Amino acid sequence: MKRNEFMKTCAGVCGCGVLGLMAPLSASAENAGGQATTAPDENSELKRRLDGAQERFAKLLSIMGDDVDPAVRLKILQSLGRECSQDYGPFFSKYRGDLKGFLAKIQTAWVERAELDEQAGLLRVIGKPAPCACPLVKTGRTTAEFCDCSRGWTQSAFSTVLGKPVTVEIEETVLRGGTRCSFRITFKG
Repeated sequence: MKRNEFMKTCAGVCGCGVLGLMAPLSASAENAGGQATTAPDENSELKRRLDGAQERFAKLLSIMGDDVDPAVRLKILQSLGRECSQDYGPFFSKYRGDLKGFLAKIQTAWVERAELDEQAGLLRVIGKPAPCACPLVKTGRTTAEFCDCSRGWTQSAFSTVLGKPVTVEIEETVLRGGTRCSFRITFKG
């Protein structure tokens, strides 16, 4: 399969799955107070649809593993992570040039600790023990290769905060058998 054919297929499959999940969510926000309400039947339907989307996504990754060159898969998954990180662009930009402030903030949420060696241009970010944060991941079905998406997300986040390119290595992830997701980030000057 050629890359442009794959991207068209992926965009159609992923786009339909995401749009299918979003429609019931928007319909549930109809009460007078503006707060989303979801009846028990709707919760069951949403769970069923999410499970279906997670299963399809796991199958898509499996197909990619069989039919797409490893270097191209890596590029696609890291690009997906960078694209997903754009949703947090304003948050990252708020901390541009303030790495220590950013690290302090993320340690209140998903990071257990950060080890910074500014002279060596090295940062280790050790996540809190938790399941995978991606809503598309289906435990036991999603391939560990999908963690390259998180690598792309982390690269985008820290490149924005530091204002320069970074290199990200995965140290540990939940999908690869760990209890948390942790990364080694290298930056120059």
